[in-house]
Amino acid sequence: MTKPSIIALPFAQHIENAALQVLDPAAQQKILGVSQLVVLAPHIKLYAQGDKADYVYNIVDGTVETYYSFSDGRRTVSAFLFPLDLVGLSENGHYLATAETLMEVKAFKIPLNILSDILQEDARLSVGFLLKLCHDLRDSERHAINISHHAAHVRIASFLVWLTDAMRLRDERGRTVKDPIVSLALPMTRTDIADYLGLTVESVSRGLHFLEAEKVIQRRGPRDIDILDREKLAALSKT
Repeated sequence: MTKPSIIALPFAQHIENAALQVLDPAAQQKILGVSQLVVLAPHIKLYAQGDKADYVYNIVDGTVETYYSFSDGRRTVSAFLFPLDLVGLSENGHYLATAETLMEVKAFKIPLNILSDILQEDARLSVGFLLKLCHDLRDSERHAINISHHAAHVRIASFLVWLTDAMRLRDERGRTVKDPIVSLALPMTRTDIADYLGLTVESVSRGLHFLEAEKVIQRRGPRDIDILDREKLAALSKT
């Protein structure tokens, strides 16, 4: 039997890892009461660009990318989203971009009409979601500045600095990783990175080679990268 791409699960067992931890416990329970926890296989579309916006997704585990498609076949990746992120930006009742899973994803699926009613009734919830959206907008602004002004290796350095923080690397006790070397298992392909940074796949490869020659990273495979010198990488991301 073929494994379904979407599996609904009870949410209670996952609350300790819930993306809704950005809200206080009372607010969490109010949202969880109208939410469904779903598990989606890799490379499944949550929704397509232009679809009617019926749901917002709050990621618990995994990675989602959003992208814009153009009539000539080109696409631009607008965001990579991780646990604690909200997915479902819409305008005039329709999604602005396509959202697709890059790996298995667990997410709370929240009906947008019910969420809207709850937010209007509860000012605390409105503030919590507003703060989260402001954080996401700052990430979008940083991304726009990065791809507008910088050479390929600088864009990639900036991307790796951001990704290290965004993926919230933790040890088994939940503390921020302190090791001198940080290992990244990239959930996205080089094509995804190129479409996100406004580069060709060849430019991404050359940029990674430059950073490796500078001894700030070491590639262990197509998607496995060790950050050898985080301070130098951060400095290169600002040049």
